[in-house]
Amino acid sequence: MTNDFPEKTGLSQRQKVLLGQFATIFVILGLWEYAAGRWIDVFFVSKPSLICVKLWSEVFEASFYNDLRVTSLEMFGGYAIGGFGGVIFGVLLARWPVAAQICDPIFVALNSIPRIALAPLLIIWFGIDMASKIVLAATLVFFLTFFNTLAGILNVEAGLVNVARVQGASHWQIFTKVMLPGATSWIMTGLRTALPFALIGVIVGEFLAASEGLGYRLNQYSTTYNTTGTMAMLIVMMALMMVLNNIMIRIERRMLKWKPRSGYQIDTTY
Repeated sequence: MTNDFPEKTGLSQRQKVLLGQFATIFVILGLWEYAAGRWIDVFFVSKPSLICVKLWSEVFEASFYNDLRVTSLEMFGGYAIGGFGGVIFGVLLARWPVAAQICDPIFVALNSIPRIALAPLLIIWFGIDMASKIVLAATLVFFLTFFNTLAGILNVEAGLVNVARVQGASHWQIFTKVMLPGATSWIMTGLRTALPFALIGVIVGEFLAASEGLGYRLNQYSTTYNTTGTMAMLIVMMALMMVLNNIMIRIERRMLKWKPRSGYQIDTTY
């Protein structure tokens, strides 16, 4: 008896995405390697082969791991403080809409302050050690998570709230059983979006005043016109952020396992 429905063969969607990502990176690096020294001066853009050699030499330097440790601690500290504070303030103000309307222009005004202008003040207040970088990173993370949390809770579907109210749920039960779970995707999106900004805040702080860290090392390379070293540090930061972003995506999926997925999905894991 013949099978009218033959089994599917070939690559899965995830395999196709991974293959496409590797192929794209390979093409970009290949064009870069070919163009450097032929079409563009190596002084301005370096080249992948030189950057690989530089990265290999950095791996065997103890100072590189110390700088990586310092930047990681500052980033995680700022991310934890800013993320926790943003979620808590967002939840509290969502419980009291009048207070949210009162505080909204204040938070908008504070968020409009350029962090590059705020950094020197934080260095004056907290010194050139880790504290100033942690606070700078926390200010960036806080507002992203705060606004996402507040918007997520306030935009929970009214029908779900009404159903819970008809079933006799109290205000606290509606808030904890309906509104908070309904805003989880907003909160996780805010936390994931804020992750790169935590690193940006730390690097800006280290760039301005520091004696160690990846930003300090990047500043040394850039001010001495060492393009290869500068590119190597940028690649280290991008790789670090890709790993952390992948971890956040996996955490988000675990927390939202209960939520039905839409028909159109983009796999952004690496």
